[in-house]
Amino acid sequence: TIELSKIAHPILTEFLQIVYATFYFLPMILAISLYKKNKLVATDFVIFSTVYGFFVSYIGYILVPAVGPRFHLHDFFATNSELPGLLLTNFLREIINTGESIPAGTLNPIEVVQRDVFPSGHTMMTAIVMYISYKLKDKTQYFLLPIGTLLIFSTVYLRYHYFIDVFAGLICALFSLTTGYYIFNYWQKKVSRELFNYRKC
Repeated sequence: TIELSKIAHPILTEFLQIVYATFYFLPMILAISLYKKNKLVATDFVIFSTVYGFFVSYIGYILVPAVGPRFHLHDFFATNSELPGLLLTNFLREIINTGESIPAGTLNPIEVVQRDVFPSGHTMMTAIVMYISYKLKDKTQYFLLPIGTLLIFSTVYLRYHYFIDVFAGLICALFSLTTGYYIFNYWQKKVSRELFNYRKC
C-alpha cells in the first residue's frame, strides 16, 4: 500500500472506491443472468458458492484475526486527506467503515474494527464469481472479469488489505471452488436433483 500511494490520484481513487463498492452486486449480477436463461442449477450453484465462500472466509478471520494496513502502515484518521477522491469516495468509505463497526466519531477504531482481512473476502468472492462466469461462458464475464480484476487491485490500493491477504483470498477461492463443487453435487444427488456440470450449463 505504501508503494501504491505513489500512484494515488483523486480520479483513480474515486473510480476504485466505486468499483470496491460493487462487491456485493457481482454474485447477484451473475445469478440473475443465469436465472433469466432458465439455468436454475447453475443459479443455485452460484448462490451456494457465494454462501460457502463466505463461510470459508470467516474461518480464516477466526483463525487469523487481523486488521488492514490503513491502521498499521498508515494513519487511519488521515485516510481522507492522504487518499482523497472526488464526490463519492468519503461517502462510500463511511458506509464501509460503519459496516466494519467504526462509524465516524469512533475514538479508538483499531480496538473495535472487525478482524476480517485475512483472507481478503473481497478477493475471494470476486474470484469465485469471475471463475464461474468464465467457465459457464456467460455474457456477464465481459463485465465481471475487468471489474473484478480492478476490485481485487482496489483492496490493496484503498488500504483495506495487504498483498498477502489477496494471495490468501485467491488460494481460498480455489479451495472453495474445488470443494464446493463436490459438496454441492453431493447434496444435489442426495435430494435427487440435477447435478451441476460446467460443460452442460
